[in-house]
Amino acid sequence: MKAAVLNERKVELDVQEYPDPVLTLGSAIVKVLAAPVVHHYTAVFSGDIPFPLVLPLIPGCSAIGEIEEVGPDAHNLKKGDLVYVDPTIRTRDDPHSPETILQGLFLPPGGLSDVFRNGGFAEKMLVPIENAIAIPSSLGRNAAKLTSINRLLVPYGGLLSGKFQPGETVLLLGGTGYYGACGIGVALAMGARKVVLPGRSFEKLEPFVKKFGDRVVPVQLSEDEQENIVAFGKAADGPIDLVLELLDATAPVSIIRSAILSLRSFGTGVLMSGRPDNLELPFMPIMVKSLTIKGCFMYPRTACKKLMGLMEAGLLKPDWFDTEDQFSLDNVNEAVQHAKKAAGPFNITIVVN
Repeated sequence: MKAAVLNERKVELDVQEYPDPVLTLGSAIVKVLAAPVVHHYTAVFSGDIPFPLVLPLIPGCSAIGEIEEVGPDAHNLKKGDLVYVDPTIRTRDDPHSPETILQGLFLPPGGLSDVFRNGGFAEKMLVPIENAIAIPSSLGRNAAKLTSINRLLVPYGGLLSGKFQPGETVLLLGGTGYYGACGIGVALAMGARKVVLPGRSFEKLEPFVKKFGDRVVPVQLSEDEQENIVAFGKAADGPIDLVLELLDATAPVSIIRSAILSLRSFGTGVLMSGRPDNLELPFMPIMVKSLTIKGCFMYPRTACKKLMGLMEAGLLKPDWFDTEDQFSLDNVNEAVQHAKKAAGPFNITIVVN
């Protein structure tokens, strides 16, 4: 088959012939139709973002495709089914403390990466059978639009991790960014009373209020942490139940501290950005308010089906996303560069077959 391969740590991929995947028990072979391009792939390939990788590697973190072959242990999937390929793969032999990889992107050494490392920048891919999620026919077969599932799942995972409930208020850090902006729509779809949206200027925040309505409350950030805490509370006009942190790694860590200290008693802060620096927090308010502060890496297996249900209900809309930037597999390097330049809240660059 044809594939785009990272043979060594460099920015460019080699488009070449690569051995076809071989079906095993517990897996499926998917014919790739569309694969979204991660906006920071150039930095991952070069090593500037030091994600673990096992080479040679076919990148591509998630895909939309058709089942080409499944093993005899398949119960529901059959040849021709349209599926979302979930890149979050967890070991099956230790449900209590599983190892996790992101297919085509984040690959610690080990058996899981050895077998399932190759992603969607190819004509075919091998996936664990539980990671090929059948897409309901009501969502159509526009593979490019359906790549939006991947973008929506990340903030959805954070909200699920924080046990977010209808009628609650979420303070969304990084809400104008690549994943955070999607979190606005997901929180509203889950029944948020309000989404408090901090940013450096009202000018950048206003388009999100216009897009999603007046349950989105913008807050202009200050350099003073205490002023931010007061402003967050005023915008919420009630308790802040959850902080979802999806900030760019270059944003000041003081914003996270202000947000966590604005939580109500028994509130929860969910950290998802994977920053390289440290977060210093005062002990006393965390203890007195019984706050929960937790990390979240992606989402549980059940999230994909639930998110598709929100899409079927019309609460999450693929049409929010611009998916016109499509590139053939032969032009994958152009796609990778374009994804970096065109990265935006609702822009998706896609490699198509």
